[in-house]
Amino acid sequence: MKISGIPPKNIENLIDIKEARKREENLKVGSTKTQEKPTPQGEVVEVSSQKLIESAVQKTLSMPEIREEKVVQLKAQIQAGTYNVSNREIARAMIATLLDEIA
Repeated sequence: MKISGIPPKNIENLIDIKEARKREENLKVGSTKTQEKPTPQGEVVEVSSQKLIESAVQKTLSMPEIREEKVVQLKAQIQAGTYNVSNREIARAMIATLLDEIA
């Protein structure tokens, strides 16, 4: 039945549209809202950006401050006279340091 020229709406379609909009909002960059993702088995897994950030922070805190294997490699290159740094890398480091001091 039509009322004033507007066709009736299917309530299930409206609910689907509303859920799709919620999913779109959850997928925006920087969102800390909880996202529900169905698995192939039909289960729902909640993923939170905040939890991912906390996990990344924990992993970086658990990493050693000094990477010994890298230090040994660099020392060997310096002693052998084969250690080279590009001018571009030096310039980038200088500019980054300058910008950090200004800000």
